Amino acid sequence: MDVAAAGDAPFIPADSNVGKIRCAPGGVARNIAENLARLGRHSHLISVVGDDVFGQSVKELTRSSGVNVSAVLCLKGCRTSTYLSLHGPNGDMAVAVNDMGILEQLGPELLVPHEALLAGAAAVVLDTNLTASAIEWLLLRGSKVNGFVDGVSVNKCQKVVPYLAHIQTLKLNALEAQALTGLQVSNADDGCVAALSLHQRGVRRVVISLGAQGVVWCDADAQTGHLPAKGVNVISTSGAGDALLAGIVYGSLANWSFSASVEFGRRCAEFTLSSPYSNHSGLSVDAV
Repeated sequence: MDVAAAGDAPFIPADSNVGKIRCAPGGVARNIAENLARLGRHSHLISVVGDDVFGQSVKELTRSSGVNVSAVLCLKGCRTSTYLSLHGPNGDMAVAVNDMGILEQLGPELLVPHEALLAGAAAVVLDTNLTASAIEWLLLRGSKVNGFVDGVSVNKCQKVVPYLAHIQTLKLNALEAQALTGLQVSNADDGCVAALSLHQRGVRRVVISLGAQGVVWCDADAQTGHLPAKGVNVISTSGAGDALLAGIVYGSLANWSFSASVEFGRRCAEFTLSSPYSNHSGLSVDAV
């Protein structure tokens, strides 16, 4: 569950600040699942929730958005993953706290019952909120897995380092790319170098979001590219990266070129920036 607070003015530390607080389903992989459903794909979510109010709400609201949640398991006595973020008046996140301890329970033993679902999927999208053992199990299941990975954060993206050669598409932000490559990523040229470096280490395709500087990528043929960002009205940056990857997955499944898939993903992200929530309820192929 995402709990997002947005200040009406620059924050005054150690004081009560006037603003707006919104509560909505979130989580990187869950956001991507919802975006894909809104784009018309048959999207299934495999995850765990607690037997609390947040868990009931997340599961029902995700179902109502079009995602199949039959593989979401409710764990008794556990807290549903919660992400609390604080945003300035410009929409940028100032600080966030995540409580995702329940995902430690989502290991290979809970994934095995879903082997048939995973084997029959056109694509498997995972985020690094998962445990290292779950990531290993998913990525090493076989070379036929069309695996997309979202790096999530500087610390969590390190979990994929041993399995780079098993990732079809890896999506990172600039800080995550720096953490995985050891290279400075401060502009588009830097980003292209970092993307190529990860490709040379085994990742088939790499996408790096650079915020206001746009998106860079490296495709399966080691060709790099840059899409500058367009000026859009930003209400909140939460979920924009998730929409980017969802659009790329959509384009890949439609057999578009990688550059066209990245362009579509960027447009999905721009569309999402105009929503106060992590997912834009109006997202569709026609709208994008």
